[in-house]
Amino acid sequence: MGKTLLFFPPYLEILFLSPSKKIKYLQMTDSDLQTLFNTLSAGRTPGKEDFNASRMFSLLEDPFSVWCFFHAPKEEAVPEPNRYENLKIRTDRNARDEWIKQEFPEVVFVSGETETERFRNTLRAMANGASAIANCVLWNLPKNIYGSANLLVKDETAPSIFGPYHYRLFQFKRAHDLKEHYALQVSLLNLILGTIQQYTPEETRVFLKGHHVDVPYRNHQTRLDRELTFWRAIRDGKAKPEAHKPPKAASAPWRVYANKMVAQSKDLLMLPGLNTEMRQCLKINGMFNTDDVAHAGLAKLQTILEEPHATDSYYNAQAYLHNKPVLREAGHFPPPPKKYNLYFDFEATETFTKDNVSFVYLIGIWDKEKDKYVSFVAKTPQEEISIFEQFYDYIQDFKDTALYHWTEYEVKKMKNLAQKNPQDAEKLNALCAICYDLKVAVNKAFYLPAPSFSLKAAAPAFGFNWRQDDCGAMDSMVYFTNWLKTGNEELLNKVLMYNEDDCKAMLDLEQKLRKSEVLHLKP
Repeated sequence: MGKTLLFFPPYLEILFLSPSKKIKYLQMTDSDLQTLFNTLSAGRTPGKEDFNASRMFSLLEDPFSVWCFFHAPKEEAVPEPNRYENLKIRTDRNARDEWIKQEFPEVVFVSGETETERFRNTLRAMANGASAIANCVLWNLPKNIYGSANLLVKDETAPSIFGPYHYRLFQFKRAHDLKEHYALQVSLLNLILGTIQQYTPEETRVFLKGHHVDVPYRNHQTRLDRELTFWRAIRDGKAKPEAHKPPKAASAPWRVYANKMVAQSKDLLMLPGLNTEMRQCLKINGMFNTDDVAHAGLAKLQTILEEPHATDSYYNAQAYLHNKPVLREAGHFPPPPKKYNLYFDFEATETFTKDNVSFVYLIGIWDKEKDKYVSFVAKTPQEEISIFEQFYDYIQDFKDTALYHWTEYEVKKMKNLAQKNPQDAEKLNALCAICYDLKVAVNKAFYLPAPSFSLKAAAPAFGFNWRQDDCGAMDSMVYFTNWLKTGNEELLNKVLMYNEDDCKAMLDLEQKLRKSEVLHLKP
């Protein structure tokens, strides 16, 4: 049930004129709106001490970055523009606004040069009884919470502080399923909306890909209270969450700082395969870093952790202690020698609108024998199969060629493509047949002084660095998309350089592991 009015201000006159309880409402004056604004703003604008509903994902999934925001040295922040996310947001906003205009022709789009002005205009539109209000700003700064709402829709089933109606919240998410942080985010916005209009709707509607979900506020109220309490504890220095594993120990702008802190402290996060509970067990037993684990001895670790975690942690810690790979099992590495050795990597697009599809737009190869980078580029989904045909034609001798990749992603892509393109299935399956997953080989053969076996973690452990700081896997999608629009070759060159480095990282790691002095340790 929605909450009833908490109080009736002077500008809301309720007259019970008949048994049907007809209600007469007086419209808010400018003075009334100013009073409401002053109450909800607490005489200030949102600041560092306030929680923005849009940060719910960070609070749930990356709370260490929230801690950094309040307590890390400001000079340690390193901006890393998320081009992929920015492009997605712009694309989603345009599609959302078009849908809103079609469904609610009389919608009011809130505007303003500042957030303060937008909040005032949101209140004004609500007081005026607009049928729908888009791009709204909602504040409850006395409670240190605020956020932005995609759409408020007028509902006359119950009154509010503004008149014989209230507003319901509609939010739009680019996902197939309702994620936990979405539910909590919209519940928080609904809570703020309820405070503003003195009526809290029972549900918030979330539009997902192809369908919508109504999120009951009461189902999430307890969890919401708990998470906000956690956030206040972080803000006030009473809680310090654990970081993630490098190379993504925290999100930007604190990623570089968090990676450095975790590595320098030799945090237990540097050991692959351990979850929070396992790390806590080690700490209870006096092991707070990788050196402690290395010196503890395998026998002691086996009394604390189940296998294979005890053995894996011990030898991974030894790899860190000696800064050398530890041989796990002989025979899996190095790869079998071939006459032709090609290290390849794919780049694929993401779907930004309902009309486009994901496809592999780039196949990059580092040709070891020719010592050069080769690339095949598709501009459209229709050209995707043609670059795989070019890839096939590049192979000189299928019997004496090895295609090296990292993870099973590339092989899965080719097998799926073979099912969709029967006419090319024989060629695609032939490519799959000569593939060799370097990650599997390295993982079976070694314990590495690295927090994981991702290429971005393993290769830097042996001194390899990508040449660009501003182009990762997600950035490359944006650069490619913008290249298609503008024809600017510099954008494509950035994508090619990133892909080339991915290919060369595999070769570099393989060669260094071949030459590296390996530790042979026994319990």
